[in-house]
Amino acid sequence: MEERKEEHITGGEKIRSVLLGLNDGLISTFTLLVGVAAATLASSGSILVILTGIAAMVSGAISMGLGEYVSSKSEYNYIKNEIKKEKAEISLFPEEEKAEVRIIFNNMGFDGDTLDACVEKITSNEEIWLNFLIKSELGLEEPENPIIGAILTFFSFILGAFIPLFPYFLDLNLVSLILSSVFSFGSLFIVGILKTKITGESWIKGSLEMLLVGAVAFVASYSIGLVLEQIIP
Repeated sequence: MEERKEEHITGGEKIRSVLLGLNDGLISTFTLLVGVAAATLASSGSILVILTGIAAMVSGAISMGLGEYVSSKSEYNYIKNEIKKEKAEISLFPEEEKAEVRIIFNNMGFDGDTLDACVEKITSNEEIWLNFLIKSELGLEEPENPIIGAILTFFSFILGAFIPLFPYFLDLNLVSLILSSVFSFGSLFIVGILKTKITGESWIKGSLEMLLVGAVAFVASYSIGLVLEQIIP
């Protein structure tokens, strides 16, 4: 009989950080540049668009990276503190903590000798005991280093922002805007597919949702840019 293989995604937090940075860098920069290009491309060329894009890319990457670090750091400290308290309780109140293990297994349907064996097996090793209570009682996992998430978000934002920006370095006026839009929509399509690898949704639904977001943002930003072009000398 052929052995069945189960597929599970590991490193979920790292993947989340990468997709978060890539998605935000792509959409925020793309929509900003579309508006600026619509307002200034015909009269000033690509220079204002490029300067705006670089400023948005750098400031956005720093903001996203720091935001990811602060939020992850808070979660990291909380989980570490809970683990520390649980470890202290095992050392100070072993019988009470052993009783908690028994209750957990009993709620799973174990009883009698099987229940006793499970409890003794788990509590015979303090590290296994601690990990069991962290996951089964507290519902927590060992946290990842928040610096890693911040770095991944920072560079992913840079990459996402550079995709709609680099065609303007070619200084092809309207062609640069078209190329930027094509690359951006293509990247949004890919990001939508990548997201479904985590969410389990249909890749068609995920990619079309991202394209719809990009289309709405494009129309809104371009329209605002055209209005500003008429208003601002």
